[in-house]
Amino acid sequence: MNATLTKTQLRNTIICMIATIALGIFLAAKPDILAKICVVAGIVVAVAGVFLIAAYFLGKRENGSQMVYGILLLLGGVLLSIIPSALDFLVPLLFGIWVLFSGITGAYRNITLRQVHHFWWIGLLICLAIAGLGIFLMTRTFHFVETTTKLIGIALIIHGVLRLVPAIMARHYYADPPQGDVIDVTTVEK
Repeated sequence: MNATLTKTQLRNTIICMIATIALGIFLAAKPDILAKICVVAGIVVAVAGVFLIAAYFLGKRENGSQMVYGILLLLGGVLLSIIPSALDFLVPLLFGIWVLFSGITGAYRNITLRQVHHFWWIGLLICLAIAGLGIFLMTRTFHFVETTTKLIGIALIIHGVLRLVPAIMARHYYADPPQGDVIDVTTVEK
């Protein structure tokens, strides 16, 4: 099993998680704003999904998670922009699916690094907690947009922090990779 990690991927993960935490704080503090920007956010999310799908088809097609993320973003964005009243049900469901998928892919990444990182299991436990948070969100389709938005904001904060910690740990661990910018990890399955 091979896993390739680059400094750029680690940096991008850290930046995305900091932005996720900031968005979570904003949504938790001002939950009424979500209904006002739903259509614009839906369009932006749908466009991001289209770019991920296009990048998948134009690339080497080695990263299937990119395609899944793209489809989820596209579907979620279209639904949010066409039916903003669907916030009560669809936002927690789609957001929960996204968080669940993020936890699963993070857990897989930590398992692939188990031979070279002594504390891989900490990252695995964190990612499993993220997956559990996704399941919780998927099963809690609230009927109040404000409550849902606050919970999404809190979940974004938790998700951002829980993904930021392993990314910072990995960045510290791979500060000086042996071959420059790319770290190749080969594990042996017993």
